[in-house]
Amino acid sequence: MGSRKIGVWLVGAWGGVATTVVTGLLALRRGMSDTTGLVSTKPPFSELDLVGWDDLVIGGHEIRETSYAVEARQLHEQSHVFPEVWLTTLGDEFQAIDQRIQPGTLHGVGPTIEGLAGSKALSHRGESAGQAVTRLARDIEQFRTRNDLATVIVVNVSSTEPPVDDAVKRLSLAEIQQQLDTNAACPLPASTLYALAAFRCRCPYVNFTPSMGTDLPALD
Repeated sequence: MGSRKIGVWLVGAWGGVATTVVTGLLALRRGMSDTTGLVSTKPPFSELDLVGWDDLVIGGHEIRETSYAVEARQLHEQSHVFPEVWLTTLGDEFQAIDQRIQPGTLHGVGPTIEGLAGSKALSHRGESAGQAVTRLARDIEQFRTRNDLATVIVVNVSSTEPPVDDAVKRLSLAEIQQQLDTNAACPLPASTLYALAAFRCRCPYVNFTPSMGTDLPALD
């Protein structure tokens, strides 16, 4: 029987949404939170053979350099999203997941987002779009292999990108590949590069934010 473990690969892994997801998951594992509002724990979904909280393994891509402990603390201090006791109890678990976060791509993100980047992401600043897809896919594949995962679900929870020109959305799959291979100024946004990396690994991709991602006919 194959592994039941499922990877959840968060793009924007240390952002507010991702930190809330990670902290909530760890609290559920510890029994520090109930399942109010989680439809997967209620009928009819509760009758399905879904994986348990312990079977979900978190990793991700992030351009900043921070940690879950720092980001969860900030959310607590600014809006009291989490009880104080969660932050003091979950430190070791936060650190373990921090080790599975890899530098994201800065391709096409613009000066505002690039200004938030840490040295690890900046070290890849000169990579082409095609090189970025290859690197991102390698990170996802290594995550799956090292953690013996049945599959990895890539979820984009990063900052919403500006709208993309309609001409980019009309690119065919062959034209997209040509852009990746030959165009140093490839117009595809970062969200689409993450999606292409996921598909290269045969992994599902979820757009949580309204960035373009897979929202073009060639990737339907």
